[in-house]
Amino acid sequence: MTTVSDPLGEHDNIVAGFQIEGRTVRGRVTRIGSVLDEILSAHDYPEPVARLLGEAVLVTTLVGDALKFDGRLIVQAQGDGPVRFLVAEYVTGEGVRGFASMDRDAVDAALDAGIAPEAMMSTLLGRGSFAMTIDHGPDMDQYQGVVALEGASLSEVAETYFRQSEQTPTRLRCAIGEIWTGDEARQWRGGGALLQSVAGDDARGSAEEDWDHARALFETVEDGELLDPDLSAGALLYRLYNEDGVRLMEPTPVIKRCSCERERLRRIIASFPADDRSAMEADGAIVMTCEYCNRDWRFTPDEVARPHS
Repeated sequence: MTTVSDPLGEHDNIVAGFQIEGRTVRGRVTRIGSVLDEILSAHDYPEPVARLLGEAVLVTTLVGDALKFDGRLIVQAQGDGPVRFLVAEYVTGEGVRGFASMDRDAVDAALDAGIAPEAMMSTLLGRGSFAMTIDHGPDMDQYQGVVALEGASLSEVAETYFRQSEQTPTRLRCAIGEIWTGDEARQWRGGGALLQSVAGDDARGSAEEDWDHARALFETVEDGELLDPDLSAGALLYRLYNEDGVRLMEPTPVIKRCSCERERLRRIIASFPADDRSAMEADGAIVMTCEYCNRDWRFTPDEVARPHS
């Protein structure tokens, strides 16, 4: 019976793989604190929208960290509801980001009318699609799988994706919440875990039996355990699988990334026709706002017009 505590010595902003000893089952676990708070606090999202985007960030982190190459995973949901679109992106070796586009008046109206927790996702996103896109890099084709937005949560939709597109039995658990950090301040945080069956063989035995066993224990995870800042990923896994033994792999730090770099944005604006650039100008400056981090970048017309060095 083996468990490995978090080698980084920290409980937050990590994602790590794990293996249940002697079972044809593996998984990943993530705990995201300040990074998730930074992503969700960049916009004044209503609480249910923030929770929905937070779940997308967790799912993207859990799946993206399993990539065997340097690339990126994009998880997006698009529907006909008040939340028109949400996207989260994980880039290996760089980090994660996320953004939600919504009709705020329509969101507020839906919330004022009252929404049952189990209908929150379907009410906010409506009917639409859920897609996972794997980008191997500029010289290779992208792979995308798409399923319908059906279920009570994005985690359930992602499970359907794996069942239909990958034929891999999968369970996902995600929890999003706020905690007090002192001085009456609150901070978003999230925790999630992914469990998957792998093919059995003569040496490892029945995959179906192992899956039923591991999944039954996995179902006992509570949201409070996933969100507890004092409960490490290693300690959580030990609670679940100490009788089997579980190995926690070396965690990967989770950081917030954004591609809004000043020179890159200047080149984008410079590529616009002169009339379009003039239409963007106000008070002697051209302003571009990053949808992800909600940061305003200001450029003078002369700065945009100068050639790239």
